[in-house]
Amino acid sequence: MQRPLTEINNYKEKHDNYENYFIPQEYMRFWNALSLDKEKADSELRVGQSRMRFNIRAVNDFLALICRRNQNNKIHDLGCGPSLMSMLSAAAFPQITSIEGSDFLSSNLNYLKTSLNSKGKEGYNYSKIIEFINSMHEKREHLSSDDYFVELNKKCQLDNILKCDLSLDDIFCGKEIQWGTYDAVVSTMTLTDAVPNEDAYKNVLMKVNQMLRKGGALCLLDLFNQSFWYPSLKTKDKLCAVNITPRFLEQCLVEAGFLIEEMRLMYFDEKHCSHGEGAVCVRATKK
Repeated sequence: MQRPLTEINNYKEKHDNYENYFIPQEYMRFWNALSLDKEKADSELRVGQSRMRFNIRAVNDFLALICRRNQNNKIHDLGCGPSLMSMLSAAAFPQITSIEGSDFLSSNLNYLKTSLNSKGKEGYNYSKIIEFINSMHEKREHLSSDDYFVELNKKCQLDNILKCDLSLDDIFCGKEIQWGTYDAVVSTMTLTDAVPNEDAYKNVLMKVNQMLRKGGALCLLDLFNQSFWYPSLKTKDKLCAVNITPRFLEQCLVEAGFLIEEMRLMYFDEKHCSHGEGAVCVRATKK
């Protein structure tokens, strides 16, 4: 029996049953909407296209800036999900030499490993994501899907795909990582869904600060003024989210030891996927 639309799954229920709520193959259908031509986008899934464009552009701009500053960059995608979007973007930059990703769901981790093992030949067809990433590199020779996965496989070993649980103090569940060595951490549309409360949100930002070397940078995209979200347009499940404001995020970053270099807001015209006002993109540096 489906729950009433007005009832929101609490955090414990969501946390314990997330493998049933979030299905990688269903989520990846959102990316079918991504098209260079907005008029030709998949009409059924077009509702999320502006957010995906916002995500890819923000991450790509951030990585390009990091690569102008440093060589041999090591990055981590926190809560990477199954899309490989940030990791594929990173693979295209020769200045990025090591890529890691982490996620809560074993289904997402297995999906990622299958994609890496098969160089994108199994599971989702990443051509639309790659086409859009290529479109932002006018001065660079565009890479084929095969080229992207060749580069990604050079920089991201299967051991670099980690389990994380952002509700815990030990966010990597006992896995030893090299704290203080990362040049950049990326997190896109993850934290408000992945943590149970504001204190846990603050804890994650402090852990990210500890991951980074001095001068390392965080690219954080998250939803604000959001009370719930749908893991799939086809289900009636409404999953709880931590309702944050841009002001709260700014305070958390400062308290965690970051210098905020840029903060951008995007307001939503549609709310099919979440009950929120918009998205915030922050670029911050470890002091």
